[in-house]
Amino acid sequence: MRGIAIAIVMVVTGAAGAQPSDLNEAGQIFQQGRDLAKLGRFDEACELFARSYELDPALGTAVNLADCLERQGKLRHAWALFDVVARNSQNVQSRAKLARQRADALLARLATVIVKLGDPSTPGLSVRIGDREETPAAEIRDLIEPGDVALVATAPGRPAFRTTLHAVAGATVTAEVPVFAALPEAPPAGPRRQRSRVYLAGGLGVVGTLGLGGSLGFAISAKRTYDGAFDRDCAHTSGGVVCMGNGAATIDRAGRRADIATGLAIGGALLAGAAAAVFFTAPAEAVRIAPIATSRELGLGIAGRF
Repeated sequence: MRGIAIAIVMVVTGAAGAQPSDLNEAGQIFQQGRDLAKLGRFDEACELFARSYELDPALGTAVNLADCLERQGKLRHAWALFDVVARNSQNVQSRAKLARQRADALLARLATVIVKLGDPSTPGLSVRIGDREETPAAEIRDLIEPGDVALVATAPGRPAFRTTLHAVAGATVTAEVPVFAALPEAPPAGPRRQRSRVYLAGGLGVVGTLGLGGSLGFAISAKRTYDGAFDRDCAHTSGGVVCMGNGAATIDRAGRRADIATGLAIGGALLAGAAAAVFFTAPAEAVRIAPIATSRELGLGIAGRF
């Protein structure tokens, strides 16, 4: 609150340095704003009063702008303007009294927020209440309009603190921002196996898997070929299997495929076992993992031989 009031006072005291052309333009824009306000067109009037105030921050313009802002529901900004006018109109008691009455009436419609920071000296700490940036301090006091207002505190490389303040007119709401936790230390990295051995193990494992897959395929083909022989040329009898025509050749072909399936299964299993042995007996490589934090990034750095 104090910061806003001081900023507005500085603008007011700087009015003496305004150029005559700015004063003339400010007067014309102010009159246009008055005409629009009389017609009830307050949104347009507020815009003109604000432009006039920028060119010539006169206290009379501030009163009209504050009244307009209050009608728009911007109670906090309106209060700040009325308060500045009341404190800087000692020579015009009627205006000072009016501005103080309006400011006090608005004060009752606003809520007070108190934010307590666990460690206001945290490097890069930023605190926002609603859409306003606040200067970090052990205790921050401000006025806010009733309703839900977001409180956000951030610091580089730290998890942000966020909460919603439920403000009620005439009441005080308090929030505490805990001390930001330090960056967690990365757990010690386990041994990393030598890459060349890992690649070899991976290759053996792939070939072994292909062998097992091929074995399954030949086994299925052998079974279908064997069954097909009995659909056409072979039959089971009490004396054994009797085949006519190409039946015997078909059964022999099924047997060869079964033998291939068996060989592939054995080879695949041996390669898979070799892959496991190569992987688990591979020498370890030292790898270091450390946190990396900047004002915009958070991550982990990995160092070692690759």
